[in-house]
Amino acid sequence: MKITALGLLGLLWAAGKVPGALEVAAPQPVAAATSTRTVSVAAVVKPETGEAPSRPAADGDLLKFSNGDALHGTLVSVEADGALRWRRTDIKDPVSFNPDNVLELQLAPRPPRTPRTPHRQVVELTNGDRLAGDVMALNDKVLKLDTWYAGRLELKRAMVQRIACRAAQPEAVYAGPTGLTGWTAAEGPRNSWKYKGGAFYSPLRSGGGLGRNVNLPDMANIEFDLVWHGPLYFQVGFYYSNLSNLYSSGGYMLQMNGTSVYLNRTSPNRGSNNMGSSVEIPKFQNKSKTRASIRVNKAKKTIALFLDQELVKQWTDTEEFVGSGKGLIFASQGQGQFRVSNIVVTQWDGRLEGEAAGVAPSGDDLVRFANGDKVSGMVKSIAKDEAVLTTSFSEMKVPLERIVLIELAGQKAGMARRQAGDVRASFLDGSRFTLTLEKMNDQVLAGSTENCGRVTTAFDAFSRVQFHIYAPRPKADGDDDWGGVIGGDNTEGVD
Repeated sequence: MKITALGLLGLLWAAGKVPGALEVAAPQPVAAATSTRTVSVAAVVKPETGEAPSRPAADGDLLKFSNGDALHGTLVSVEADGALRWRRTDIKDPVSFNPDNVLELQLAPRPPRTPRTPHRQVVELTNGDRLAGDVMALNDKVLKLDTWYAGRLELKRAMVQRIACRAAQPEAVYAGPTGLTGWTAAEGPRNSWKYKGGAFYSPLRSGGGLGRNVNLPDMANIEFDLVWHGPLYFQVGFYYSNLSNLYSSGGYMLQMNGTSVYLNRTSPNRGSNNMGSSVEIPKFQNKSKTRASIRVNKAKKTIALFLDQELVKQWTDTEEFVGSGKGLIFASQGQGQFRVSNIVVTQWDGRLEGEAAGVAPSGDDLVRFANGDKVSGMVKSIAKDEAVLTTSFSEMKVPLERIVLIELAGQKAGMARRQAGDVRASFLDGSRFTLTLEKMNDQVLAGSTENCGRVTTAFDAFSRVQFHIYAPRPKADGDDDWGGVIGGDNTEGVD
């Protein structure tokens, strides 16, 4: 039976034949859900005609498949039978996919179902997970963490790497992209940016910018993944109010040119000027991707750049903070090709500490205090917002509010074993939780981990879920890490 991708989606619930471009196997029903249809993932979104498949007007959630395809819709569930059930407005009944072919689920913003409480600490585990919560107790065996999204968690102390203390764990004011809705062409040629599969693309020799009012807070952390082909000439603008004429409103423009990074200050009255000297990034000669984090303290007029979790430089504006808006801009200067994805904008607590592990004598814990002091020894316990520290010179009792970071001794650490069914769920702030998946629907994500046993978490706490996280990520023919955008397949532009 030959059907087009659109025909497949529209006729899954009714037998029939239509002319088209794809060869697909006949749908096989799922025994546990007779009202759904099971299809081959490869048959969904690779039309040989080069035409983009139809999708609902609202982008909704996004599934990304192992062959490079992508499909919008809404998650229904992943149940014990293993099928991932998916709904679209143009299909009568939910569709069931084999999760063996699904790499990632990106979730559209949802109204919160669960009351959200700001948390005071972030616990980082030895497997790279990061969990916000309130530390209720710590002893030589477990750390007890209260969370709004999963209730009380009992984490094995051996699997806790560090505890970062903060006033609250921020929720993203923007997380995406999930489409071009809300984004507009900034300065430069129109239609220069495309969207596909959860990422923005700037094609070769096509300059221009893409901007959006993301309601940048006065204390902001702007994070994103950047991949490039060819020369690195890329710009990130922030705190602009007029996205179509940057010089009329003022703001800051971070420039990445080859192996150099520098910051421009744009003023309506004085034009654009460099803030200090540029910074050389020699490793850019042998790289084609990075995770960037721009952290802004508007009151102190400071802007810090992290690349792959390493502090590159912190600039201080010696004049008045010039950014009057809340807009964010990504721009290509027309030299290479660029992909921007996993954009997360959050409120920032203003601290630069805690990015790198502390250095303590072998076998000791390390505690950093808010005033910059540090002490090594053993964190004996935490209870009632107070930490008991045993050092070589005394035993100390310190309120948690005075502590910035607790680094637990690496020699005593263990790590959760990898399981075949593990998924990585990313929180709204970009941090993550790894679980062996048991169940997922629009209300809960449930699973288990050696870090803390069985867990049921609120589904609206997450922005994406990745599957098969330990397997190599295959690429579709000609994909080259660009989701097929080089060929122009299945993209939409902004004007």
